[in-house]
Amino acid sequence: MEVLLSVMCDGDPASYIEKLNIRSDAVIVNQCDRHDDRTEMIDGLRIRIAERRERGLSRSRNLALSLAQDDICIFCDNDIRYEDDAKDKVNAAFLRHPHAGVICFFIEREERKAPIRKNEGRMGDVVRFRIFSPEIAISRKHIGDLRLNEDFGAGGKYLMGEENIFLFEAKRRKIESIYVPLRIAKTLPNESSWFKGYDRKFFHDRGAGYEAMAKNMWYPYAWQFIIRKRGLYRKEISMLEAYKAMCDGRKEYKKDTHNR
Repeated sequence: MEVLLSVMCDGDPASYIEKLNIRSDAVIVNQCDRHDDRTEMIDGLRIRIAERRERGLSRSRNLALSLAQDDICIFCDNDIRYEDDAKDKVNAAFLRHPHAGVICFFIEREERKAPIRKNEGRMGDVVRFRIFSPEIAISRKHIGDLRLNEDFGAGGKYLMGEENIFLFEAKRRKIESIYVPLRIAKTLPNESSWFKGYDRKFFHDRGAGYEAMAKNMWYPYAWQFIIRKRGLYRKEISMLEAYKAMCDGRKEYKKDTHNR
């Protein structure tokens, strides 16, 4: 297994190996003011470090994926800490599901203390919506040229949703996707780099994300979110304003893709 980690670090990116309890080979892409490539051996692990001036979380993760050498890879954030047996759990799951291109696991965090569901098996849309990127492991030989949409994610035009779009694109391509409710890590205390509250920008970008995920289901997906999350945002923005912002985001993303 190879961990794919994107960071923004002025110091030594290799310090994350111990901090995150990474116990496998890794590719670390550091978004900084340098351009450098090197490989280090740390406690018997092969750590490839690529430092780049370009910004964008999805872009750097795609670069990490292109530099990977192992078949099994897992996305990683700089605010999680792996359990000691995380690598064994991931590899064992791919042995149980040898045709899977994507397997998602459970990472415990403040807003989610238990797995999305109890049973291991094929992933449905409800799960695809609720996964966050470090829970995603992939088999490079089975996903082909599937990559993250670089318009989405921290540092991109639209600030969130890249992992969900990735999972829905895997579905469209009929890539076998499995959910395994085993905990492989916990999050560390960290302030979100993109979430600034349920403001108009949030709903604008969410609307764009739903269009990229499943445009034929945009209306039910948009309205279920507006209704289900109303208790979280009602002090910041009205339901109508939230809906209008989502429509604007959808319109802008459709224009973006049409002009390419």
